[in-house]
Amino acid sequence: MNKFHTTLISLKIGDRIVVPKSHLDLIQHHAIFLGYENGHYWFIENKEGIGVRIVNASTFFYDVLKVTRIVPFVPKAGYTRNDLVKYALSKVGKRYELTRYNCEHLASELQHKVVRSMQANTGIFIAAALVFLLIIGALVSNSNNNFKTT
Repeated sequence: MNKFHTTLISLKIGDRIVVPKSHLDLIQHHAIFLGYENGHYWFIENKEGIGVRIVNASTFFYDVLKVTRIVPFVPKAGYTRNDLVKYALSKVGKRYELTRYNCEHLASELQHKVVRSMQANTGIFIAAALVFLLIIGALVSNSNNNFKTT
């Protein structure tokens, strides 16, 4: 975690931290920084198999090799950093769902009050495209087989 000390001290409450979760950085893990208290840096994340939880920096950075990016929180009228922390705490224990409520959904909801995940949307689109191509391939193959037998 020491290699992330500079990153940690630059974070502000509500900032999103994104780290690679897979080889080639294709899948990213998102968490929101909740602040520094009692000698620890605290994050909220939505972890597969666990759900929404609060973790300290040692737990969050346990097997992280690099930080992909930081997305600053921009407070708005009626939604401050303190409001974000209160809202985040209300999410603790919520169940993880890959396509409906993953770590990116949580981070987006906390920063923008909009539940969305570009990773999930991209994954669903790719899966749908593959199914479509398989169906087209099967139809073309079936059509060719019918043509040869008549």
